Amino acid sequence: APKNTSISAIPSSSVLEGSSVTLICSSDANPAVLNYTWSRESEGQLEQLQTGDTLTFNRTDLKHRGRYHCTAQNQHGSQNSSVMLDIQ
Repeated sequence: APKNTSISAIPSSSVLEGSSVTLICSSDANPAVLNYTWSRESEGQLEQLQTGDTLTFNRTDLKHRGRYHCTAQNQHGSQNSSVMLDIQ
């Protein structure tokens, strides 16, 4: 199953409103990760966003602020990581 799942935020997990930010999910898995799924915490619920290892906001807005989760999955299981995105 995937392990060492982590999220990198480029340029940072704290960015100015209107600038761009990319979240990148990575994981160690053998066999390789089949899919990465992004979701966001909203009022205690997880709202599914998209699949793929990257999540990009070209123009951030205050509404993008919050905790984002990435789930890495292969045939043997899944693992989750999260990051707090702060928009200034």
